[in-house]
Amino acid sequence: MDAVLTSSSAHADIALSAQRFARALLHHAPPGHPDAGFFATLIGTSLAHHDLARSGLCPKELADLLDYLFPDALASQDARLAALGQQFSAYAARGRGDPQPGFTLLVRVLLEAYRAPDTPTTPWVTGVLVHACLRPDHLWRDLGLSGREDLTFVLARHYPGLVMRNARNLRWKQFLAYSACEHAGLPPSAAPGCFQCEDHGACYANGSD
Repeated sequence: MDAVLTSSSAHADIALSAQRFARALLHHAPPGHPDAGFFATLIGTSLAHHDLARSGLCPKELADLLDYLFPDALASQDARLAALGQQFSAYAARGRGDPQPGFTLLVRVLLEAYRAPDTPTTPWVTGVLVHACLRPDHLWRDLGLSGREDLTFVLARHYPGLVMRNARNLRWKQFLAYSACEHAGLPPSAAPGCFQCEDHGACYANGSD
């Protein structure tokens, strides 16, 4: 019981820290930008975990995104964003690996095929999603979002035709993995992160990967 309480407390602390980072980032965002909340939450969650690689963006992509959507955030004097500059410097020196380049390429090709036109932030959303599929949690929760509907909004904005294809209302990580395989003419297979997920049995109850 103590271990469960400790884990719950740690998750709560991370969530609060992520919210503080996100609110600070939003002070640098263009008013009303439809992707500002998503990316502020994503980066805030990554900072709270002390791991900017969680964002799914390599250092160059992250720098470009910050410059586009949160200009001056890296140079901000806001104490809440001190961790951003510190962690970004370390991340830029370390870089981001890709343990599943074959899978991430499949998902990237799928998303690029369905991307909405004239939405300059979509390539960054694509990078976020392909790497989030490698981790063992539901996509919305892994990204720090409040619920599945928040993720659905992001997907519908950037890949509307793909969202319409989810007629069976599959969980998004499962749907993206299946769709990526289908798009490439391959047998359906689960995303790498699905196998360690607590709900793997519910998603793949028929025994199929």
